[in-house]
Amino acid sequence: MGHYNPRHIEIDLYEMNILKIDDVLVAIQENDFEHFMGKVRYTPKIAIDHGIRPIAIFWGCLNLFGGGRSSQFLLEHPEGFQANIEGTRSAQGCYMNPVCLARIKQMIDIIAESGFLGYFVDEPVPLRDCFCPSCCSIFEEWYEGDLLIATDANKEVFRRKCVVNYIKTIADYCKANHPQLETMTCLTPDDKDLWKEVAKTNSLDNLGTDIYWVNEERKVEEMVPTLGELNSVCKLNNKIHHEWLQCWGVQKGKEYRILEQGKILIAEKPDSLYVWAWQGQIGVTESCDDPAKAWEYASDVLRMAKDHA
Repeated sequence: MGHYNPRHIEIDLYEMNILKIDDVLVAIQENDFEHFMGKVRYTPKIAIDHGIRPIAIFWGCLNLFGGGRSSQFLLEHPEGFQANIEGTRSAQGCYMNPVCLARIKQMIDIIAESGFLGYFVDEPVPLRDCFCPSCCSIFEEWYEGDLLIATDANKEVFRRKCVVNYIKTIADYCKANHPQLETMTCLTPDDKDLWKEVAKTNSLDNLGTDIYWVNEERKVEEMVPTLGELNSVCKLNNKIHHEWLQCWGVQKGKEYRILEQGKILIAEKPDSLYVWAWQGQIGVTESCDDPAKAWEYASDVLRMAKDHA
């Protein structure tokens, strides 16, 4: 989650260096561009000084991507809100809206100029309930039809194409304007039918998924086919393959499953392994019930990953 005070940033990055962490994904919120600028300004240099690559992720952006949702931008630009089929606005923004896209691109410019070395397109999902003017206009352009009366099947094709289009639009923008940025995205296992299409995006460097089963009773061995499927897609399309290990919202008594899942992830050898989030995401609504215990298991996984690298 980072911090605006470089003193506190330094402490975290020092501890990450001890764990031999290679990358840090900094969850930057909209307010960090307006009021708590230290997170954006100081983190890249401190991370690089510790031999750690800084990557930006816009957490809670447009009340849409990730947690911590509180978008001042949408309050000031209500035309960016999603709208249902009756035209009523929802609390979330639409990533197909040019006003919203322009703001995301503007924030990418800022993080690139600040020294970040990667940008993570945070888990876009199909916006099935959005019928805002932008969505309707794009549907008409692509299919010469009316989104409001389209069949459910045609709507679903459109929604899934929008995910691919959004990722491509952002990755293309990064490479055209800030080629030093590694472009990354994560698509959930529920959207794995999009992996092949997204992987065709030439400007995308890195594709991953997040099998967050720590609180479930499913056997961790059931992860293997999904991991293998994404690995094949990435190899075929020359993409870096990353995976996520859950260390957020972990229920008390389930912490041991972090290690069980971690062992499977390591054995399957993705190119990169990330943990969400630092120290069990203590202090926020997505914190583990026992963040210290959860982080102990996650740290064990990180050490094991280095031993097996």
